[in-house]
Amino acid sequence: MSQPTAHLGQTHLKIDKLRDLAKKELPDILDKDHGVEKIYHLDASPLEDECPGIIYICRPKMEYMRYIASHIRHWTAQAKKLDCWLFFVPERSLVCERVLEEEGVKGDITIGDYAMNWIPYEDDLISMELEPSTWKDIYLDGDTTSIYYAARSLMQLQSIYGLFPRIVGKGDGARLLAEQLLRMRREQTIHHKTSSVLPSLLNSVSNHVDQLIIIDRHTDIITPLCTELTYEGLIDETMGIRHGFVELDAALVTPPPPPSGATPGTSAAAAPPPPPVNVAGKKKKYVLNASDKLFSQLRDQNFAVVGGMLNKLAKRINEGYEERHHAKTVAQIRDFVSRLGDLQQEHQSLRIHTTIAEHIMEYTITDEFNKILEVQQNVVAGIDGTRELDYLEEMINKQKPFIQVLRLLCLMSVAQGGLKSRVYDHFEREIAQTYGYEHVNTLHRLTTLGLLTRRTTSGPSSRNAFAQSRRLLRLIVDDVNEFHPNDISYVYSGYAPLSVRLVQCALHKLGPLPSSSAVMSALSTTGASTASVSIKNGWEGYDDTLKSLPGKAFEINQAGEYGSETNAAMARAKKHATGQPRTTIVFYLGGCTHTEISAIRFLAQHDEGREYLIATTQVINGNSLLQPLLEPRQRSSSADANAGA
Repeated sequence: MSQPTAHLGQTHLKIDKLRDLAKKELPDILDKDHGVEKIYHLDASPLEDECPGIIYICRPKMEYMRYIASHIRHWTAQAKKLDCWLFFVPERSLVCERVLEEEGVKGDITIGDYAMNWIPYEDDLISMELEPSTWKDIYLDGDTTSIYYAARSLMQLQSIYGLFPRIVGKGDGARLLAEQLLRMRREQTIHHKTSSVLPSLLNSVSNHVDQLIIIDRHTDIITPLCTELTYEGLIDETMGIRHGFVELDAALVTPPPPPSGATPGTSAAAAPPPPPVNVAGKKKKYVLNASDKLFSQLRDQNFAVVGGMLNKLAKRINEGYEERHHAKTVAQIRDFVSRLGDLQQEHQSLRIHTTIAEHIMEYTITDEFNKILEVQQNVVAGIDGTRELDYLEEMINKQKPFIQVLRLLCLMSVAQGGLKSRVYDHFEREIAQTYGYEHVNTLHRLTTLGLLTRRTTSGPSSRNAFAQSRRLLRLIVDDVNEFHPNDISYVYSGYAPLSVRLVQCALHKLGPLPSSSAVMSALSTTGASTASVSIKNGWEGYDDTLKSLPGKAFEINQAGEYGSETNAAMARAKKHATGQPRTTIVFYLGGCTHTEISAIRFLAQHDEGREYLIATTQVINGNSLLQPLLEPRQRSSSADANAGA
């Protein structure tokens, strides 16, 4: 069984630098001389508080501006005078300032920016935590603001660790992001040449990061539509993980108090803690990260093996408690007491994850879950039949949550190169009659994005796009072993995430493919400086595969702009650092799933001499990917249905 991957916090690429940068600007926002008394979630309801000042920290969204304006008008009506500050993350927008001006409250609030570009969740995972609608904003609305934010965030990484020597990407959005990075670098270079600012790491190539791989979500829309089968992925599917937290019963999260009158060394203190007393309706957030040792062992495992792992841990903990009966001497008692705290902490963690696993099993043992999973696996594997369509129609007749129906319908359409016109018309009519005619707009959005299309008789290559990549990239693995995996396909019990296969291609870790043609044509970058940047053929040997996927592929090599003596010194320093592990940054534009993160961690475990840093605009699943496409009236109801799944 694979062990958790080593984290980058223990290597030369220290993610603590990002944490320090984020914390550095906080004192400017939160006055050191005045503590924060309460923290509220920003919504439309007025704040009833006696604090003399209010600090808002939010994303630049018009909806939030109207919330803030209503708060200020509410206090003005009550003749309450409060000092108000508003800090935009990562920066203000003219549209939001205009909304505040139209609402008549801009003069009552002090405006600033808080450039929190990255949130380090783990030592190998950082996220920008943008809204889940990033992919929809880019490809449906034509709003590339998130690409600008992503470029600025990646520039921050380059300013800390040095230039990425190689930038490889796939997808039109990824290409725009790479061009934005080059443009920002040129602007920084001009700024340094015309000012007295000391040279930055943007003028030298990184000794630690060997390349940046940009994966556009539009290139692989199949993977998030599939049901995640890792432990962490199923927690997100069934309970929902928001910003690294999951909501659990408060009594389960809070450790039970020790028995009254118990003292260390007594049998009462050494006994297992009593089960929690459930308090109906009371929830508490529980953090899911590597600080929980048990979770770090379970998170990337296929859920099929989680039960056995929990059972083994329960037996080991029970044996640990039983050792108290064998402690006879003072030294033995002292040794047992010294291990008791860790033992009880493990027991508490075991209680929590056993409860979570039981909640997941209540869903995974149902006929509904197994039928959906069977349909998904058949569709992705290219098994043709009518049972999939029959079950989808059955879901509509039973009025299952609309988001689940769309998820399965879109998966069929994308994997099969579109639906037959007769099938498309049938489901369009069934959905409109069952869920409401307002969803004609929803279906239109899906069609525009290419998620729900009619299969055409012309263009056979486009019709079999996913079928080609399925064959060339070996996306389906029949003899997968969830207990002792030897391939990334274990995360979906037989399907290898397409995006992670592309990462393997970029690193030439996939091996020879069934078919490949000549090298791709060279790509050009508008306005790029040929002195510092060269764009050449990339993805050699995988051009047939890449052609069948949406968007362009590119490879960019970057070099420093110092003189010959400085470049020679940097070359010597880089040669001296060759014994250090290389770090590859994999950036997902449009979000990535927990299973894709687990698959990349699997690559890290089996790739000696290379570490992986996973960066993303946000962490998503199939539901959060599709929800921004729904009609506003249906978004809240779909979210409620998913929370109760």
